[in-house]
Amino acid sequence: MKSVYLRTGLALLCAVILSACGGGSSGDLPLQVTIQGLNKTGLVLINKPTGEKLPISGSATFQFTKLVSNDEQFDIQIDSPATGAKCTLFENTGKANVYTYSRAYAICASNPWLLGGTVLGLKGNGLVLANGSDTVTVPAPAVAGADVLFTFPSKVADGSAYGATVLLQPEGQSCAVDPSNNPGIMPGFDGLGLIVRCVNK
Repeated sequence: MKSVYLRTGLALLCAVILSACGGGSSGDLPLQVTIQGLNKTGLVLINKPTGEKLPISGSATFQFTKLVSNDEQFDIQIDSPATGAKCTLFENTGKANVYTYSRAYAICASNPWLLGGTVLGLKGNGLVLANGSDTVTVPAPAVAGADVLFTFPSKVADGSAYGATVLLQPEGQSCAVDPSNNPGIMPGFDGLGLIVRCVNK
């Protein structure tokens, strides 16, 4: 009879110790998320069931400090978005087990913006501008010498370098891109302030 009481007492004692230490409810799976393509700051993730927030810096694998138990629900969401970028989460909800605790990932891309500006003094056809391999043909205005707006067909990622050049000159004129803001770094909005000045040869 004493052995029964002894075993019962030991069991209760172990349960109290485990409860006091958190061992009765804490898990042993490190909830992870892998970030791809992020070169911006400000991204913060949150595991909704626990409320734990996880600041993210760059592209790597990050781990929540709170471990999860087998079959425990997890729901990783974006608490604060990255500045100048959009991130999309995948495999980010479900029940934790050895197959799912490290499968969550996010693909991020910097926001794209238009690059363009105004051509001054253009009279004829033939002007072609370039930003790297991206080119745009600027037609002659209806009234010779009138301002002509242009935009490059491909957008430029937030924070990326750009450098517009004159690839082909219009007939009878010489055009140049104003260096006051070219080359430059793409701001967090459409960069439509480039100026191209054309004069007669």
